[in-house]
Amino acid sequence: MTGCLDVQPGDPVDRLGLGVVALKYQALGFAVMALEREQKRPHRTFTHGVLWASRDASMVEQVWPADRLAGIGIATGTPSGLLVVDLDRHKAAQDGVLMWQSFLAANNLRMPPGPWVQTPSGGEHRYYRLPPWVTKLATRRDILDGVDLKIDGGYVGAPPTMVRVSYDARQPGRVLLPYVWHGCPCTLPEAPAWIIEWAENAPAAGSSGEGQATSEGGALPDLVEHYAAGLPVGLRNIGLMQLACQQFARYGSADPHGMARAAIDKVLAATDRAGFRDPEAERTIASARDFIARREREDAEAAASVPRWWA
Repeated sequence: MTGCLDVQPGDPVDRLGLGVVALKYQALGFAVMALEREQKRPHRTFTHGVLWASRDASMVEQVWPADRLAGIGIATGTPSGLLVVDLDRHKAAQDGVLMWQSFLAANNLRMPPGPWVQTPSGGEHRYYRLPPWVTKLATRRDILDGVDLKIDGGYVGAPPTMVRVSYDARQPGRVLLPYVWHGCPCTLPEAPAWIIEWAENAPAAGSSGEGQATSEGGALPDLVEHYAAGLPVGLRNIGLMQLACQQFARYGSADPHGMARAAIDKVLAATDRAGFRDPEAERTIASARDFIARREREDAEAAASVPRWWA
């Protein structure tokens, strides 16, 4: 473990099992819940899922003695004062870590450094404290391809929980792997104001490993229609990155007939361009095109590596 989560002599491990660490998370101010053994779903005793996550030590004393190997989940959002950037790597053609890095670079944005968790599937959970003025902010699944913002209504698996994951799609099998801290969660940086504003206003535009975000009609929102009145001031780079990724994914990164570029230019024409010059916009568009091109190459490589029964 790490720092403030280390199990110490005298901790009631024989009685509570992983509940000992759950108590340490509660001491940090986090609302915790039990997870089914070796799985990410809420424990059967939590009939209302994340709504039963608690900072009350008596809950741990009631739940973990009955199942000492139950995993630990942490409720995100206001129950724990946490925003977690969930970067998925569930598929060969999906890399939320790379998407997040490209997004930050293209928009000249930064997140403060701090402790983070490596997930069993190879993704990352980036932990941040919610600013004290944030009272309620819903989880945003698929805000970018492979990127979720876990806030109110969400939860994450927490170390030392272990879950079974597939390690090779071509050779079926599952291996038990842990969540692992890099750094100590007792020193979390505060989430910057820009990501709070983004979480409140940006539409979803991706398809994470946990399922696609959908509109009420069941389809991913068309960002050309969403931004018909132009990209909002203050979120222009962010919105353009999402829009360009969606259009190049739809028409191909090569965009042979110029359909993606035409859709992007239509939105740009309706956008207030004061302080948002062409070179800045073109860098964002190029970054989105490059990201989709990498995904296309990875898709092709993954398809080529799958054995075909008719070969």
